[in-house]
Amino acid sequence: MAIQVGIIGFGYMGHFHMRKVRSFPEDATLVAVYDIKEEALADAREEGLKACTSVEEFLALPLDLVVVSTPNNYHAHYAKLAMKAGKNVLCEKPVTMSAAELEEVMAVSAETGKIFTVHQNRRWDVDYLEVVSAVRSGDIGKITTIESTVLGERGVCFGWRGDPVAGGGMLYDWGVHLIDQLLMLYPGEKVVSVYARLLSVLTPAVDDYFELTFKFSGGTTARVTVGTFALQKKPRWFVFGDRGTLKLDDFSGQIGGMARIKADVKGFDSVVGIKSLGPSRTMAPLEKEMLEPLELPVVEDQPLEFWRNLIAAVEGKEECYIKQFQLLRQMKIVDAAFLSSEKDEVIKVEI
Repeated sequence: MAIQVGIIGFGYMGHFHMRKVRSFPEDATLVAVYDIKEEALADAREEGLKACTSVEEFLALPLDLVVVSTPNNYHAHYAKLAMKAGKNVLCEKPVTMSAAELEEVMAVSAETGKIFTVHQNRRWDVDYLEVVSAVRSGDIGKITTIESTVLGERGVCFGWRGDPVAGGGMLYDWGVHLIDQLLMLYPGEKVVSVYARLLSVLTPAVDDYFELTFKFSGGTTARVTVGTFALQKKPRWFVFGDRGTLKLDDFSGQIGGMARIKADVKGFDSVVGIKSLGPSRTMAPLEKEMLEPLELPVVEDQPLEFWRNLIAAVEGKEECYIKQFQLLRQMKIVDAAFLSSEKDEVIKVEI
């Protein structure tokens, strides 16, 4: 029997989740929507859904799963209400506004025994999976630094994403996705330091640009840059290893390259007996025969895997991929980033 799904907050992401649910017609049925806006309820009716005018009416329905896709500051409130009403919950990211708020939600999940998870769907992005494959293969050696960059051009945070009360800004919006990806690369290591710089370039009230650097206990440094106003592009990924380098230009994972130095070549060998060294001896390019070009990893595109697993978890057939302790770790990084930017200093942590 198909699980019964309802959505709280029928805006852009509410419609996104509607389409995902409808990708599994034999396993899940979207039946109802609750929203405070009449135009959203009218839209729900046009989609053939029950439009609830109160959260009490909505939570009285026999729903197996509630999707919370409201502005960020309401995530914890509706998640706790839904679990106390006996519903499993999928929450949009960021999971909450702070680690402390998340711990309150986790306590309700433990008390009620209901699933609580969050939409960290970018663990299945093709570009990210290529980075995972390259890093874990060891093909470019021990990783020293991973740079993850997302830049836009319009210079705005749309709608409530420009409102600090609603949890607007790029750290909450894109930051939590990129932090999650990097943390999942090194799940067995602690983050030992966090430094962040948050700026309001064209959006006065919230961060529309940020730089975040955090270091893992194993020595790898992660750097995240997100901005809404950049008219020239940087690579989506740039990964430094002690034997080679990976570059991916965009989300497609198809543009870029990977290469490593040959096993019997040291970097300084490239200048021996060579008259023309380029801009300097230190920065002289390697001869082509000293480099080994590598094929970019080939990974499977899995756009529906998050929802497939979630439906199976609600049915009791699988565990959720997205674990609560992973979410708490992520939110502690976010908290440290806000504190670091405020104090303009490195925050020592053990996360």
